[in-house]
Amino acid sequence: MAGAALRAVASRRSPQYFGIAMKASVRHFISPDVDIDDFRPDDPENFSFLLQALVGPADSAGEESLQFLVTTPRSLAEAVQSDGVIFGRSLVIVDGPNMPRILDSVRRAIERLEAPSWQLLAQQLTRLGVYEFESEL
Repeated sequence: MAGAALRAVASRRSPQYFGIAMKASVRHFISPDVDIDDFRPDDPENFSFLLQALVGPADSAGEESLQFLVTTPRSLAEAVQSDGVIFGRSLVIVDGPNMPRILDSVRRAIERLEAPSWQLLAQQLTRLGVYEFESEL
C-alpha cells in the first residue's frame, strides 16, 4: 500500500520543483460585458470585452479572479489611435468571436502553470492577467 501511495505522489511531482507541484484550475468564466454562451458582436472584426477566469488550486477548494481584455486587432488599433499608447498586459488578441476557442486558449494558458505554492503560482498568473489579490503578492 505504501508503494502505491508513494508512486501516486511521485507522479504529481514536477521536474521543475523538488516538492509536489501545485497547478491552477479554471473553475469557470464570466464577463460583465457579454453573454459568454451567446456572444454575437455587431462587428465580428471589431470588439473587445472583459473576461474573468475564476481560478483556484487544482487539488483544493477556492477560487480567485483573473481578468483579461479580449480584443480584436481592429479594436486595439482604434484604441491606440485614440490614446496613442496601450500597455499590453492582460490582453487576449483574437481574430474573431469564436468563444469556445477563446475560452479554451485562456484555460490552457492558465492550467499549464505550476509552482510549489499558491502564492508563487499567483505570481505567475499576474503575467497573464490582472489577479484579484495582486497588491498582496
